[in-house]
Order: sequence, then structure tokens, then C-alpha cells
Amino acid sequence: MKRSPLAGIDLTIYPRALLLLLKNPTIILVPLLMAVIGVLISRVLSPGSGMGLAGITAGIGGWIAQLLELFGLGTACIMADAAWRRGRASFDDGWSEARRRGGDLLTAAIIFTFVLNIALYVSDLFGPIVGYVLQAVATLFLVWIMPAAAVGGIPGGAAPGVSIERVRATPIPAIIVAIVSIVVTTTVPLLLGTWLGSTLYPFVSGTPIVISLIGALIQAVALGYVALVITKTYTDAAFTRRW
Repeated sequence: MKRSPLAGIDLTIYPRALLLLLKNPTIILVPLLMAVIGVLISRVLSPGSGMGLAGITAGIGGWIAQLLELFGLGTACIMADAAWRRGRASFDDGWSEARRRGGDLLTAAIIFTFVLNIALYVSDLFGPIVGYVLQAVATLFLVWIMPAAAVGGIPGGAAPGVSIERVRATPIPAIIVAIVSIVVTTTVPLLLGTWLGSTLYPFVSGTPIVISLIGALIQAVALGYVALVITKTYTDAAFTRRW
């Protein structure tokens, strides 16, 4: 029998994920480390001018930062899975598993960034609206790519297909978690970062690296929360049989 598209809808996941994150702050440690490294790399490879070689190195720096961010997300998914199952996440166990599955996490991250960059390229050709639509569709169907590679036992190269399959089987939970993930990782950090930047400006004026590091912390917390919700919704969609 075919699984209902409404299977797996549990809106209590979202407030419960916040409580779990408060109880397990170690979930954000690897995303924070990756975000800090990404900030440093971006600053080194992004000179003042965006033309010529400077533009190329800036693009490379941004791509590396994206891969580091997604690797941090994948590691957080491993710890998030332990937090959901046992109530507590062990940093040592999570980091060891992340290193063991590092190749799969990086492969999944490369595929995800490649697809999004294609959407950006299309937006340059056909306009931003088309690009935004394509990015939204890509994010929806690949929303479970990192948990598939991190906790699903799926090879990194097969993770996109598994994510697409799960989204097609349970579209409503996927749409909800995709929207939440986009808002939490884009809108919330932007608003909070802007507010903190204006509040702290008198104290950190002239030290833009401090603002960047504060932004890295905000992004790491956002990724920790997203890891919890996408991991739980993925495991519900993948391993729970509901008809």
C-alpha cells in the first residue's frame, strides 16, 4: 500500500528541537568551528576588489565556506540523532562517527552546493525570480541529503536520490521542514545579526572580524537547530511505516 503524503507530520518536533538544543549545546560545536574556519578562509581569499583574480579567489573561498558549513551540518545531524534517541548527544561519539563518514558527508555537500550554484547560474541567465524558484525547489528535494549521508547509512553519492525519494513519499513534512530550515538559516541570522551589529557597533567599531565571528556563532546555533529538525523528520520519513 502507498504511504499517505500526510504521513510523518508532527509539528511538536519544532519546539522539542529547541529544548533539545538547549540541553545539548555540543551539537553546535562543529558547525561553529567550521563557520569560524570559513570566516577566516573567506577573509584571506576575498581581497577588497572583486575583479579578476580577486573575484575568482573570493568565489573559491565562498565555496569552501559552504562545504565547511554543510560538513558541520552533517556532523550536527549525527549528534542530533543521538539526542533524539537518548536525550543526550556525546561530542566524542559524534565527532568520531563524522570522521568515519567524512567522505560521504563531503560528497553530499559537494553535490548540494553544485546544484545550488547551477540555480544561481540560471538566475544570471533568466532573472532572479527563476533562480529563486529553482533554489527553493532544489532545497526542498535535497532537504534530507545531509541526514541521509550522516545517519541513514547512505553513501554520499546516493544521498540526493534518497532525499528526493523521501520527499516524494512524504511531501508535506518535507515542505514544512524546508521552509523552517530556510527561514532559520537565512532570515533569522540576518535579522539577529543586524540587531546585534548595531547594538555592539560602538564597542567593536573598526574590528569587522568580531562582527563576522558573532555572525558565525549565530549561524552555528541556527545550523544546530536545523540539524535537529531535519534529522528527526528524515528518520520519521525513512524508518516509520505509516499508511
